[in-house]
Amino acid sequence: MKKTLLTLACAISASPALALNINFTGYENNSFFGAEQLEILNLAAWQYENRITDDVTINVRLYTDSTLDMTYPYALAEGGPSWRSTGNINVTNITGGSINYNVGGNFGARSFSDFDLYSLTLHELGHVLGIVSRFAPWNNLLTTIDGELWFTGEYSVGIYGGLVPVTVDGSHWDSSRWNFGSEIYPAMFTVLYPGQIQPLSELDYAALADMGWNVTFVPEPETWAMLLAGFGIVGTIATKRRRVAV
Repeated sequence: MKKTLLTLACAISASPALALNINFTGYENNSFFGAEQLEILNLAAWQYENRITDDVTINVRLYTDSTLDMTYPYALAEGGPSWRSTGNINVTNITGGSINYNVGGNFGARSFSDFDLYSLTLHELGHVLGIVSRFAPWNNLLTTIDGELWFTGEYSVGIYGGLVPVTVDGSHWDSSRWNFGSEIYPAMFTVLYPGQIQPLSELDYAALADMGWNVTFVPEPETWAMLLAGFGIVGTIATKRRRVAV
């Protein structure tokens, strides 16, 4: 009941000012980051800034060094947060992070340019914001059952319909154990296919909310209809639409 009230309150409140600011650095003398690439990165950042209302600036350092702490040899990119270790560790302790794009990596018959930079950046920014195994607010919501890792956050469980499977590295949703009947294809899967565009899902946003970020939730169209009807707004909107159509 509490979750429902929170969702409805977010839905009917005025749109909040964009408080989260993701600031990219390190691109100034890097030939990979031209105007087009930076526009794509800023669009990806806006997807988070538009839904997270914490008044925090996160400086994300960009790299294109394929040898820089790349955990997997064929990884497209690697990202993560940095945070102040004093006091209680929480999401607003994140003041910076980094993303390393493996632009010179070996992907067999494919090259880095075959993969969608927007989707890749969304995924890595998710790690920067704390969806990563070494970050306590995320780790505290993981549990192991019969040798398998699961995420127990309330909002995520509500959206997915149960405990959410997590990969053995503790930093991604596990597509190998996924209930695709849920019709949720999140950005925080481990795999991005050539040419695939993978936006953030409500589950990705929910995980951030479970960790403590202030995330605005967008209700389903049916919920909007009920809300509008309850406030007697449906007729007014329909009238305005007819006037515009004329």
